[in-house]
Amino acid sequence: MTKRRSAASAPTDARPPLDQEQDDWGLLARAGDPDALRQLFERHRRYVYRLAWSTVSDESLAEDITQEVFLRIARGHRRWRPRAAFRTWLYRVVCNTARELARRRLRASPTSTDADGHLPERAAPPRDARLGDLAPALAALPARQREVVVLRHLEGLSTRETASVMRCRTGTVKAHLHRAMHALRNRFTSPRAR
Repeated sequence: MTKRRSAASAPTDARPPLDQEQDDWGLLARAGDPDALRQLFERHRRYVYRLAWSTVSDESLAEDITQEVFLRIARGHRRWRPRAAFRTWLYRVVCNTARELARRRLRASPTSTDADGHLPERAAPPRDARLGDLAPALAALPARQREVVVLRHLEGLSTRETASVMRCRTGTVKAHLHRAMHALRNRFTSPRAR
């Protein structure tokens, strides 16, 4: 019988305390104020960037997405109401922005090859000290598997929270996580990796 990890054993720095959650919604309500927007940016920019990169695997596009997310927050702060945890809501804003900007970028470049007819190289993964050698391996995973790994292991969300954020069932999260961990294990234990 396997032992399940309790919510109490989850990393404490992954989820903000309840008072910070309320403060984030309060800052969002005042996002027209440059100081409030700056505080939101400083508090969540790394989180937004990691999520953006986990969606698009492109450092430059992830930076553009991060900027666009905070511009959208500044422009639309009056429309948004707290219906979920702040980070869950922010995740949805990041995903929607990432998909939109990726579609725009794809439409802007009609061919997927360079002038010589070669496919472009995959973008370098983000320079996150916590990732180390794992970053290139994460970049090689399919988007949904990469998202699950980032949310579960880097952001410290539970399976249920990850499912809520990704708008899927817990079984789907478990399946993506299983496939991702299997791919990562194979990558790091294969004779070529040594």
